[in-house]
Amino acid sequence: MLISAVVVNAIDSSQPLSGKTIIVDAGHGGVDSGANRPGAVEKDINLAISIQLRDVLTSYGANVILSRESDIDISKKCDNPQVKGRYHRDLAARIELVEESNADIYISIHANASTNPRRKGPESFYYIKSADGKRLANLIQSEFSQIAIAQKTANPGDYFVLRHNHAAAVLIEAGYITNLPERTLLQSVDYQQKLAQAIGRGVCAYYSGVPTAVNPLWFPTNNTDL
Repeated sequence: MLISAVVVNAIDSSQPLSGKTIIVDAGHGGVDSGANRPGAVEKDINLAISIQLRDVLTSYGANVILSRESDIDISKKCDNPQVKGRYHRDLAARIELVEESNADIYISIHANASTNPRRKGPESFYYIKSADGKRLANLIQSEFSQIAIAQKTANPGDYFVLRHNHAAAVLIEAGYITNLPERTLLQSVDYQQKLAQAIGRGVCAYYSGVPTAVNPLWFPTNNTDL
């Protein structure tokens, strides 16, 4: 009986996300390219990282749904005729996916931009009224701080896809496309894998009951819709 129990525990620990549905949302797409710099387009970086993340989370047993698997316009997936305009239909379609799948976790993947070319580092955002989102974002951010120069705690962000989300939701800015060295990293398959693995570890920690430190700082963002 003891041997059997050990075997069962080993199987469970290898699939810590079994039974969980996770939306991995690659930001932008189609006519919406996101941030651009010579030789680098945000929508492509977002998709590449999202595909890597899907593979990581699937290996942990999660049921992973990608918002897009190619360069498509997400707004065309919106089912609500009352939502007008491509931009708003794009955002609505992403939330519809969460609602239709009854997802446990929602992860939006983006690459950041700044007028300061020296600014760098991956960042995690959560909706201020979501305790689950905050905990998940802080766990992911803690993992980011192990692989890159990044702050150790997540930031609150008033983004549409976080504000209107019933799942534990986070928005990831994987790095700054406006920082040349980091832009090169973001286009590297090896670094994309490191980011995906860090996010995966954060998600596993979320379900293992790992506590997180309270973020004492408020870093407001002007991007209310993304």
